[in-house]
Amino acid sequence: MTDSLAKTSAGHHTYRMSDNILSPTNDWIFKLLFGDERNKSTLIDLLKSFVQLPEEEYELVYLDTHLKREYDDDKFGILDVKVKTKTGQIVHIEIQVEPMPDMAKRLSFYKSKLITSQINKGDSYEKIQPVICVCITSKPMFPEVMEYLNRFFFYNPANGLRFRNIPEEIYTLELSKLPQSSDGSTLWEWMKFLTSKTKEEFEMIAKGNPEIRKATDILYELSQDEKVRAEYEAREKAWRDRISAIDAGVRRGREEGWQGGRKEREVEVARNAIAKGFTLEKVCDITGLDTETLAKL
Repeated sequence: MTDSLAKTSAGHHTYRMSDNILSPTNDWIFKLLFGDERNKSTLIDLLKSFVQLPEEEYELVYLDTHLKREYDDDKFGILDVKVKTKTGQIVHIEIQVEPMPDMAKRLSFYKSKLITSQINKGDSYEKIQPVICVCITSKPMFPEVMEYLNRFFFYNPANGLRFRNIPEEIYTLELSKLPQSSDGSTLWEWMKFLTSKTKEEFEMIAKGNPEIRKATDILYELSQDEKVRAEYEAREKAWRDRISAIDAGVRRGREEGWQGGRKEREVEVARNAIAKGFTLEKVCDITGLDTETLAKL
């Protein structure tokens, strides 16, 4: 795009642009919005809306998002956003628009890696700091409940006792469950920002929160950057191709399963026919099986 920018009296940008705004739920765009040191205040405002940490903990330091590998053949993960709080607690944020196989195991794997990577051989366990994993998804993870925010940690279900020395917890945010009307929380405003599609929707939600206003303006700028848009479209295409491949695999598996079941039924019919004295030629006509297969029976 070549549209020029203008400034409003409030100081933020206005754009002569269509509603062709990049989606903030794209992992690449999400990382540019919240994983950039220059936009740290937007990340802090988002986290403060639901992560239960003392105010002084929000002196955040961005960390390398590549997971440490212990061995050459270890799985190598890249996290969306990873930060450290003032006392060393680690917060990992991941956004998943489409459902992924074994999502719970994936979260557990990342969480475990973030814990074990804090110490080396011979180090004391005292060095381990709490790890907080945040998973944002547009698909329902827990259809049995209505809440769009859920918090998980170790506890005894018999009496509700929390095991506080276990240094890990998980927050899940399900965008598909977001109420149409505001529940009065800053978290709802941020989730509404993530689910917005049009300029009108973004402008509406940006009115009441300066940090969402900032994120919206950054998103507008990213949407006009040709290199960012090219990367965005390449990632969207790769994801669509992946989903198509998965769908094709599922259909192929179903078809092969059906064909396998049909073959088993034909073999059973052939066995019965042979037992009753039918000739091989007749059995071939009945079942469609070839003489080589029938000879093995």
